[in-house]
Amino acid sequence: MTVLKTSTATAKGLALVVDDLEANRKILQGLLALEGYRTVSAVNGEQAIKVYSESQPDIIFMDVMMPVMDGYQATARIKELAGTLFVPVIFLTALSEGEALVKCIEAGGDDFLSKPFKQEILRAKMHAMERIRDLSRTVAEQHRKIESQHQYLLNEQVIAEQIYNRAITGDNLSSPYIHSQLRAMSVFSGDLLLTANCPDGRMHILLGDFTGHGLSAAVGVLPTADVFRAMTAKGFSAPDILAAINSKLNRLLPTGMFMAACFVVIEKDMRSVSVWNAGMPAVLILEALGPGVPQSVIKHRVASQYLALGILKQADLEPAPAKIAIAEGDRILLCSDGVTEANNAGGEEFGTRRYEQAACATQHSFEAVIAALDNFRQDHPYNDDVSLAEINCMPRLLQGGGNSAAANDFARQKLAELLPR
Repeated sequence: MTVLKTSTATAKGLALVVDDLEANRKILQGLLALEGYRTVSAVNGEQAIKVYSESQPDIIFMDVMMPVMDGYQATARIKELAGTLFVPVIFLTALSEGEALVKCIEAGGDDFLSKPFKQEILRAKMHAMERIRDLSRTVAEQHRKIESQHQYLLNEQVIAEQIYNRAITGDNLSSPYIHSQLRAMSVFSGDLLLTANCPDGRMHILLGDFTGHGLSAAVGVLPTADVFRAMTAKGFSAPDILAAINSKLNRLLPTGMFMAACFVVIEKDMRSVSVWNAGMPAVLILEALGPGVPQSVIKHRVASQYLALGILKQADLEPAPAKIAIAEGDRILLCSDGVTEANNAGGEEFGTRRYEQAACATQHSFEAVIAALDNFRQDHPYNDDVSLAEINCMPRLLQGGGNSAAANDFARQKLAELLPR
């Protein structure tokens, strides 16, 4: 490898000249020096790859026909090494056949310089390559900055997600008789599950599904959780809590956004439940068929009977739902429409029929529905947030599992700072 320094005060960059004939190399290096370039050289394609790796030139002039390795192979390899970096390669050729020129382009060449070399043609081609190279570098730098900012935002979202989960779900009851799974389409979920004990021994359960998904859908989650927990702790009834949540969301959410929800109250004696369904899929109350029988049967199906929350200024919660008798071992199954409306690769919906069949196929309805949904979807992406919850009505369901709201005040404060106002 030889290095020829330019005589000009300010060099434009480094050029690699590859030609097996010394005379051609000397002539072209001299012309490049007049244009302000320092140069390095190689006598064949194999050496050119080595020099490129060591010197990282700004532009390459590549002969076509050379011993050891020709210019086609060398250019293809150099372009591979360069990756996304634009390193212009100008082929040096006396060939005029169209097929040969096409082969140069296919190998990764960016232009041609015909022999014998002419200074004005060289200058024009170099200026054109310099413009493309500089533009490519500008775009690459902008892409790097965007990627860096994107990674920063992703890190911020991960932190916010951790705070979000702690603030919303950290206060939920911890019970082996409550099973739930929330699958978000993005970092933030527009679905929420809230559970809390009342002072008189009843249990309140709310499953909500905000319009859309992601951060825009999650902005109503925190105020909903705060109203639910504060009013439940003070002994307010389900209609009062729902009315307060509706009023809060109506003031907070923009037009077109609302929360579908189902609210379940389990009485202290574990003999009855009341269900308010406002725009959600039917709430299922399942009972086992008996010892030795693995299937379950739908005892009650509570369809939506109220308008979703946040649409009207005042919630219309009439008529009040009737109390539904339950027995030990009955299970209450709730889901968002992300379950029933999940698609497979063929565009077919999971649907209510498959959902209920899976729920009744076993006495472990929660696990059965999750397995059936995953088997139906395979790896097809969700088109909405997905939530499923099962409450097993056993005597010890209402015992223990206290809330820990005080431990999560800091998380709620930080989440409020992260969410848009």
